[in-house]
Amino acid sequence: MTERRPGQWPVDHPVHLDPDPAPVVQEATQPPARIVVPVPDVRLVVTVDLTNEYATHDDVSRALYEQTMRASDCHTAIVRLGEAAIRKHLELPRAIAGAFFLSAQRIEIHVPAGTRYAYFAVRVRQELVQICADHSRMVSSLRTPG
Repeated sequence: MTERRPGQWPVDHPVHLDPDPAPVVQEATQPPARIVVPVPDVRLVVTVDLTNEYATHDDVSRALYEQTMRASDCHTAIVRLGEAAIRKHLELPRAIAGAFFLSAQRIEIHVPAGTRYAYFAVRVRQELVQICADHSRMVSSLRTPG
């Protein structure tokens, strides 16, 4: 058995070092040129179609939910409304604003032609302002831990 411990070099094979090693010259390398990949200006649009005939309030709510559940983030939300949806769902402006207030930068409401339902987009905008104000109050009232 040898007298060395694990991790020691054996004494009978010494490592010979050159007393004057030649200096290693590394070539100055320039950093690679930056590659710029152009990103196109893409605006994602979600279209919700509520122009079908609906029998109840729940039918309209279900259709709105099914069409918006995967709309996580978009630039513009276009909501097409039919007369049946407007008549059956009295809280539709709040439901539309609630579905898109954190995910869409812009909400467009398309209603049937004529001035009869022209107020609907204004009501959605008012609901959106209220929901955003409530959300900002809630966020500002949260305390940071610690």
